[in-house]
Amino acid sequence: MRPYLPRVSIIIPTYNRSKLLRVALESALAQTYPNIEVIVVDDGSTDDTAMVMTQYAGRVTYLKQANQDVAAARNTGIRAASGEYLTFLDDDDLIMPTKIERQVRVLASQPEVGLVHCRFYYADEDGNYLYKAGLLPEGEVLQELVCSNFVWVGAPLIRRQCLEQVGLFDEEIPAICADWDMWLRIAQAGYRFACVQELLGAYRIQRDSMMSDVAKLEQGMFVVLEKVFSNPQLPASVTALREQAHGKIRFWISCRYYDAGQWDDARQNLAAALALRPQLLEQPEELSQLVCNHALSHRVSDPFQFVTGVLDHLPACADGLRRYRSRLLSQIYAGLALRNYGVGDIAKARHQLAEAIALSSSILAQTKDFAGLLSHCALHLPVSAPILYVDTVLQNLPAQAQRLGRVRARVLSYVNVELAYRDYFAGQRRLAVRRILTALRYRPFLIRNRSVVSIFLRSLPGLMMGERRLH
Repeated sequence: MRPYLPRVSIIIPTYNRSKLLRVALESALAQTYPNIEVIVVDDGSTDDTAMVMTQYAGRVTYLKQANQDVAAARNTGIRAASGEYLTFLDDDDLIMPTKIERQVRVLASQPEVGLVHCRFYYADEDGNYLYKAGLLPEGEVLQELVCSNFVWVGAPLIRRQCLEQVGLFDEEIPAICADWDMWLRIAQAGYRFACVQELLGAYRIQRDSMMSDVAKLEQGMFVVLEKVFSNPQLPASVTALREQAHGKIRFWISCRYYDAGQWDDARQNLAAALALRPQLLEQPEELSQLVCNHALSHRVSDPFQFVTGVLDHLPACADGLRRYRSRLLSQIYAGLALRNYGVGDIAKARHQLAEAIALSSSILAQTKDFAGLLSHCALHLPVSAPILYVDTVLQNLPAQAQRLGRVRARVLSYVNVELAYRDYFAGQRRLAVRRILTALRYRPFLIRNRSVVSIFLRSLPGLMMGERRLH
């Protein structure tokens, strides 16, 4: 007798992206989980989408409606779906073959979970992987979710009962933020989130996406925040985060405006963010690091232009940040150098790291900062072997940077610990044990870290019973 397999509905809204739609569709149809239905909702396309869809007749349900927006298209798909579980995939993204299978296991084994998401890649317009999302929150996530939408829209597999309880996507708010609003409503309804901590999809960053309309993005994000914080049943622990959430979002929006060259809006939002987070003015090094992090994000096409724009158009309250210009530009060179080590352009990487040192020799004195940057790149760049990447960098330093080679033990210990967590959550317990033992060899004092010891002890049974999947 075959085991019962709940049906999964994969809903793909689309608008004038027929070429990319093929990629999304093929990834949905390639799922190893057998009981799926794929629904494409054409939101009034004027290109050859209808013709492309004739090739999928019999395999895909194709619905067409007058142009509204992506939230309305997702709702059309929900109404047509027959699955017990539902997921959404934008027409320019893709999912890995085992995604649905991995997530169905979680929902089947954890009835208290209403939504299970996953880690994912960020990709460029050509589909090249740029960056890996790190470990993502799970459990009771409302406090984290109200400050940042860490759930990629293509990631969640959701129980139908969640949507029946909280309702459809809200078509009254800007569609660009309708997904964040949905996840927040599910979390507020008391459902726990789970996360398969594996890279099971790819989110494509497009220059012409809805995210490029910063004014609409700003409007949408604050409509969502107001909606959340006006909920009289909101837990006090979340209500207390109101200023923190607004401050973080204001800062992020200011960076989007700086990247777009919209200086007045950028200044206003940065001033508002700093009024809500005055500690950043008292700790300008932290503020400088936040600016650097945004400059090196893959949404920013020219990090140097971004930093220059920020420093040349600061609100008066943040004038003190200007004295960090050389340090910021040095960090940008270092960050770009580490990217180029990752793609094998060693000569360019060495040159950029030399430029970083020429701009600010503090990089040699503060090796802890470089160790942190190198560790971050090893874990988040799309390199296949993070440990080999670290050694490639440290074995190919320019002459003036040889002192940075001293960070090897620190970096490898941190990277191995982080990889151990990822292996643990992926059910690869024996590998997690080996990673922790390697980390301890580099830095024995980690044995005093309770979290590291906990993962180690909980992984030990894997050595005797064989690797088994967590979910």
